[in-house]
Amino acid sequence: MQSISTEQPFTEYPVRQVTLADIPKWLSQGWDDFKANPLSSLLYGAIFAVVGIVMGILSINNPGFYVAEAAGFMLLGPFLALGLYDLSYRRAQGEPTRFLQSAVALQRNPVNLTLYALFLGTLMLLWLGMSAVVMSLFFGDLPVAEQTYMGFVNLLLATKIGWLFTLAFLSVGLMFALVSFVTGVATVPMLLERKVSLVTALNTSIRAILANWKVMLWWAATIAVIIGLGILTFDIGLVIAMPLISYASWHAYRDMVEMV
Repeated sequence: MQSISTEQPFTEYPVRQVTLADIPKWLSQGWDDFKANPLSSLLYGAIFAVVGIVMGILSINNPGFYVAEAAGFMLLGPFLALGLYDLSYRRAQGEPTRFLQSAVALQRNPVNLTLYALFLGTLMLLWLGMSAVVMSLFFGDLPVAEQTYMGFVNLLLATKIGWLFTLAFLSVGLMFALVSFVTGVATVPMLLERKVSLVTALNTSIRAILANWKVMLWWAATIAVIIGLGILTFDIGLVIAMPLISYASWHAYRDMVEMV
């Protein structure tokens, strides 16, 4: 097992170039990890699905808030995938892959992983606040909170203000998603794999994105489509989608970051 006992506050690790052909490879490797750990994978996936279903039930009379809440939950994705990253890491190292061990993966680098979790948590709270502001600006006193899901969709599709709201909502959400994605591509996997500082992991993640920005755009779109399909199946699809994307993201990180 590779590890570093101590490290300077800032260390720069080399990043490698990847290609579009690597995306299906990452998904294939992710699926291999899924098949190698079916029970743990399905258990993690079920947890994500149950959380999504519960959020949907609690927000059944406020679909606008549910959309914002679901998007905010996805902003936490880079950290929430920690246990699944750990399973991929253990499998690569030839170690036993058990759910309970992966569930306490935070212990590998507790301070820096916790700091990053707090960063993403703050990002999510800011997003929820901004989404509420956008909804208030466009709908004002309209009874959006009293709409059913289909009523909310009809409101968005049948009115000009609905289309403008959708554009503004997605634009603001994209900015928050970009921060989460750019910082998350390598940060959590690196903090899990090595005793590095948060500054080092964030710097590596950003440089990996900059060195592979075209491929990363397609990778981000791939993630959005697969997770989106999981959500559109009333969150049931997340049972498969979340573990698959998490495992594949681990392999993407390993291809982009050279550990020396």
